[in-house]
Amino acid sequence: MSFQSLSFLLFLAVTAAVCLILRRKSTSSALAALEVACLVFYLAGGGWQSFLVLAVGVVVTRAALLRLTDPECRDRRRVLALACIWHVAVLLAFKYTGFFTGGALSIGWVPLGLSFFTFQQIAWLVDSFRMETGDYSFWDYFLFTVYFPKIAMGPILLHGEFIPQLKDPSRLKADSRNMAEGLMILAVGLFKKVILAEFFAGPVNWGYAQVEILSSTDAFLVMLAYTFQLYFDFSGYCDMAMGISRMFNLELPLNFNSPYKALSPVEFWKRWHITLGTWFKDYV
Repeated sequence: MSFQSLSFLLFLAVTAAVCLILRRKSTSSALAALEVACLVFYLAGGGWQSFLVLAVGVVVTRAALLRLTDPECRDRRRVLALACIWHVAVLLAFKYTGFFTGGALSIGWVPLGLSFFTFQQIAWLVDSFRMETGDYSFWDYFLFTVYFPKIAMGPILLHGEFIPQLKDPSRLKADSRNMAEGLMILAVGLFKKVILAEFFAGPVNWGYAQVEILSSTDAFLVMLAYTFQLYFDFSGYCDMAMGISRMFNLELPLNFNSPYKALSPVEFWKRWHITLGTWFKDYV
């Protein structure tokens, strides 16, 4: 269920309407409805196989957390290492088996959002090891894990950026201004993905279909079109994810900040996938 599809927009409209109605009566029921919607989105986009992989990962993380938060646990470092090794191994198995075996062996599919799920679980585990996590319930953890605006392409969300918002009374009330701003940001992102990215996809597809006969000028223009296709696709997705979250009175961290304005390669990568760079800096 891609963000630009009519089925997703219908799903989003129903989810926002239900949460808005329930929020006026009970904030806990609105959050429960959002959790159900996230689960529906994940099952629709990834299927039961993806959900099973995610569920096993959740069990591994929760089991490790029980040990990491136990004051009497004497093997916390080993527990952390084993849990992180599990998540990295699953990621490598699904995404890179074909690469490591030269194509001789390949699983053939990847669970929806596996990379971002893995990064977030490792961050949660490391923060728990450092005693930097709060007293979160399982349902806080569950919503953090399956929150649908960030599942497919990020940003990499950290518990300290997200879960406190679920406890903030000012965010638990209906807010017409946030709804309007969210719709506007969503519309801008949708325009980038559907109109601009698809416009540049035309010459890219044409070029890749006849690489053998391209002139040097044609090849340069195809590469240029490809850079803009990637730019507007990812920028549009980031805008849509932030707009959707704003509709639910939630904020996502900035993940894309005009990277083509960068004056150096280092600055470029700091602007392109901001949360990925932050994650590597803090957890690797």
